[in-house]
Amino acid sequence: MTKQKIYFRYSMHSSVWILLILFLFATIFCPNFLKNFDLLVMLKQVAYIALMAYGATFIIMLGHINVAYGSVMALVGCVAVKLMLATGSLLITVSITMLLGGTIGAFTGIIITRFEIPSFVITLIVGKIARGAAMVYANSAPILQIGRLKIVGQDDFYDIPVAVYIIVICFVITWIIINKTCFGRQVIAVGENKSAALASGIRVRHVIIKSYIIDGIFTAIAAIVFMSRMNSGLPDAGESSEFDVMTAVVIGGTSLTGGSGNITGTFIGAIIVGIINNIMNLQSINYNWQSIIKGIIILFVIIIDYGLKISNTRD
Repeated sequence: MTKQKIYFRYSMHSSVWILLILFLFATIFCPNFLKNFDLLVMLKQVAYIALMAYGATFIIMLGHINVAYGSVMALVGCVAVKLMLATGSLLITVSITMLLGGTIGAFTGIIITRFEIPSFVITLIVGKIARGAAMVYANSAPILQIGRLKIVGQDDFYDIPVAVYIIVICFVITWIIINKTCFGRQVIAVGENKSAALASGIRVRHVIIKSYIIDGIFTAIAAIVFMSRMNSGLPDAGESSEFDVMTAVVIGGTSLTGGSGNITGTFIGAIIVGIINNIMNLQSINYNWQSIIKGIIILFVIIIDYGLKISNTRD
């Protein structure tokens, strides 16, 4: 067994332990937690975070970072709502919205690879452009009619929210891509050592661009789910959602330094984010304090992540 596999397995188990400890903590110190806890409802609430986190797993596996999730979600979501009103077709709306998300992802990946600019810088700029575009597109006001788009985020099928079906189906697809395809292995190889990947014949630029396309598509799906649940198109949606997405991925066991990825851990991480948000809302914790607490949590996880990586390298 290689050192990478040891680290990978430990990280996956860590997310499970964090979930169990957090659930126990909530049960003991939040009297209303179990009373109000409903797994399906919580999954419905964090569906958009989980979907963006699936895409973010590919990006972080590369050793890159994307800080444009909230802004792109707002733009693509507003476009989806207006498309639904204009066409009346859910299929056309979803298809074009996913195409738009993939196009934004492709543009981001091409700029990063063509000019070799750090992903943080480019996605920061893309996020700024997308937020402004969302405001212009929606005239800085909510779009209050969403038509049949509400099916995605509000309706149930056999007493299970449609949004839950979506995150499960997307989870299965993502798991197969990462664990059972050549592309998934290439993403890990590029994130682990870009120079070695190039030397072995991997088309690194294509791998990076494809990863950003996948990331954009998942962001588009998340936008549809979110706007549907909110019952409106919100140009200011997604503020700070990048933080929840990153938290889900890193807590789930995907290393920020790249070269490893765990989509099962990402799914568990999204649940952990949902429980943390639920606990803080039940305790009526101020939004600013919530930001501080989340910051401390992800800082702690990142320190452990880098510490384990350094330890494994020395060994």
